[in-house]
Amino acid sequence: MPALWLVPVAYAVHIVEEAPRFIPWTKKYSWLFTDRFTVPLFVLGNALFMLYVLISVFLADTIHKPWALMLGVSTASWIFANFLLHAILTLWSGEYSPGVVTAGSIYVPVALYVYRSFWNQLKGTTLLGSIIIGFAVMYIPQLNAVRIARSRAKNI
Repeated sequence: MPALWLVPVAYAVHIVEEAPRFIPWTKKYSWLFTDRFTVPLFVLGNALFMLYVLISVFLADTIHKPWALMLGVSTASWIFANFLLHAILTLWSGEYSPGVVTAGSIYVPVALYVYRSFWNQLKGTTLLGSIIIGFAVMYIPQLNAVRIARSRAKNI
């Protein structure tokens, strides 16, 4: 399952693009991200996401069961969901969202390649489950951060 191992590599490259500029960029949009988004939180969040990616890919590579494949392929859905977030934020703000270059140029082709590589093995529920898991892992923490930022803004 070498195709799946492209996901953590793509993610590592993406972190390099994001790291120096993402925190200052989010401060400009604190109502969306919260002004308490710090370098330690950035590192922790990316470490947790990388853990999800590595464990999922490892399980899919070593345990040849439909659930493990679904989990492994969900990482491709996750990077695609991250691309959508960066693309939407770039279009919405009218400025470069740190991470959009690697998300568009690396994440999209890698995600499509992963799904194409496993297309014959992905049955309906495995395919749908992988998409749901990937998008949930991407957007549930983001939506929670928006909820926290908005509730703090109301209390000020």
